Amino acid sequence: MLQKADFFLKPSEVPKSAKLSWGIVNNRLELIKLSEPLYTLVKKPISAILKQPLSNAFPTLKLDDIDFSLRDSSHVINFVDDKGHALQARFTPLTESVEHWCLSVIEIELDKAWLNELHPDYHQAIQSSDEWLDQIEQVINASGDLVFVTAINQGLSLTHSKVGYVHIFNEKSNQIVQTAWNKEVGDYFSIPKKQTYKADSGIWAETIKTRKAVIHNDLTTVIEGKSQKDGYFAFENHLCIPIHYRKKLVGIIGVGNRDKPYTQVDAKSLSIFATILWHSVELPRTMKAVSHQSGIIKAQKEKMTLILVQLIGAISEALELKDAYTAGHQKSVAQLSYLMGEKMGLSPERLEGLKLGALIHDIGKLALPSQILAKPSRLTDAEFELVKQHPEQGAMIVDEVEFPWPIKQMILQHHERLDGSGYPKGLKGKDIILEARIIAVADIADSILSHRPYRPSLGMDVLTDELMKGRGIRFDADVVDTCLEILAVEDFKEEEYVSSLPLIPVVFLEEYHTLEHAEAMIKKAKLDVAVVLSEQERKPIGIIDTQTLAFWHSPFIDTAAERAVDRSLLNKRAHQIMTHKMNLINGHTILNDAKIALEKTNANYLLVQNDKEQVLGMLTWKLLANAILKK
Repeated sequence: MLQKADFFLKPSEVPKSAKLSWGIVNNRLELIKLSEPLYTLVKKPISAILKQPLSNAFPTLKLDDIDFSLRDSSHVINFVDDKGHALQARFTPLTESVEHWCLSVIEIELDKAWLNELHPDYHQAIQSSDEWLDQIEQVINASGDLVFVTAINQGLSLTHSKVGYVHIFNEKSNQIVQTAWNKEVGDYFSIPKKQTYKADSGIWAETIKTRKAVIHNDLTTVIEGKSQKDGYFAFENHLCIPIHYRKKLVGIIGVGNRDKPYTQVDAKSLSIFATILWHSVELPRTMKAVSHQSGIIKAQKEKMTLILVQLIGAISEALELKDAYTAGHQKSVAQLSYLMGEKMGLSPERLEGLKLGALIHDIGKLALPSQILAKPSRLTDAEFELVKQHPEQGAMIVDEVEFPWPIKQMILQHHERLDGSGYPKGLKGKDIILEARIIAVADIADSILSHRPYRPSLGMDVLTDELMKGRGIRFDADVVDTCLEILAVEDFKEEEYVSSLPLIPVVFLEEYHTLEHAEAMIKKAKLDVAVVLSEQERKPIGIIDTQTLAFWHSPFIDTAAERAVDRSLLNKRAHQIMTHKMNLINGHTILNDAKIALEKTNANYLLVQNDKEQVLGMLTWKLLANAILKK
């Protein structure tokens, strides 16, 4: 007959995979025994915690409010450890002893109600566009070195901290090259002016070494026996965040002396702010443009829309640089989608989201090999299967971006069809959002009406036949009718014009870019021509091509004098070395006129620009000859 004890697991039967973090504590609150998972959680030498006060293992665990003389029930404490993890400790009296307690520790999700009371709710702060836009605007409006002090103050406001700093880091030399503190630091520490610090020492050393956020809610062991001169400041607590830019560590931002312990939520919030901070430093002209617009756009929501428009436009341009054959495709789809949505009665706010979603609907193609995107012939079945992954790849790229519109769904669903024959999910009917149904038809329209490297434009008759065969079956009937109605009266595709050709992309340079920058950017893009834009009007003022680069390169003989010459030349600005003469034609130029213009020049290419004097791309003899032969 089974006994009661037979129903319960014995200690030896508890599976190791359960990873139970437990220990035995005596009445003196010393940890006298512990499980391996608890030892792993503490991450300290066994000699420092075993048969030592429990505070050695968990410095932030406050036991003063617990009366351990009461052994009739368990005692539960919620706390944040010195690494910012939310934990719950339970002390249960052992029935076999009047002097010992069983300690069990579990990790708790950061959205628990008790933790919301323990620290400010930064998740809400992140979602609040008003607060974030105000912080961004103050940073980008700051001048010179004040930008870092302003950024520190905004970081302090965001995290409710009292002391903060920014270190600029040079990854190549592994050195901190510039430092800024908030003004109130003098209330806590004495910071000499122009004080420099080492990268491999100080309370920030772990962040620089690991390239990850580090939380110190207890700095006792970190700074013990070390001096402030070496970067070990006696903060009450400390959070340090790496600043990454183009996959490099460019700086760190740290805050400290908050009344409550730091958590991983704080780390994530400050990381987002740090990213914005550095883009404010690296892209001052772009951010200044946003700042100028803020004087016109009153509402904070409209300011956020402007930032997103610029960001999405940049992403669209990046994709077109990689896929030369479909340059302008996303813009054409966005233009047609907007016209269709407008005719179907979508609200202005929804139309804005539709246009932005269409502008990056093919962003997933950034994950595809360039050989497939630029292949001058039809794709094989295997290659097409790879291409079909781009909606999911695109959705993954924007997965963590908080858009006020369903951008992710537009990207993911623009190849879905009403009857379930589309990809990647095989969605049907109303499971496909309206914006995706509009982009799907606009995508088909532009593909059929555009030239491709393996065939010319198929024309309006083929498009009409294709859409009508799928009307109400694969494509939304209202969307198809709207599309055909627009194309019947709009000169949407100007097939005889230069702008309809798959122009070869060019690299865009700023006046302040150096010869070294220009050479690196041209080489990375695998292109031959770069256009220099004016700082104020953003119009082309000169070009730098492979011939220009060859002219400005000195012969390298590997002598000290030659190396000095090379360094001097590499630092010359774009406006100093560019060729001012540019062979420009308008995008509305017909093919025959473009041929005549190219014959009159000594160059082997023409730059094509639109009515706003924005360069669309480059027209070569080969591209023009192919287009004329296909007519």
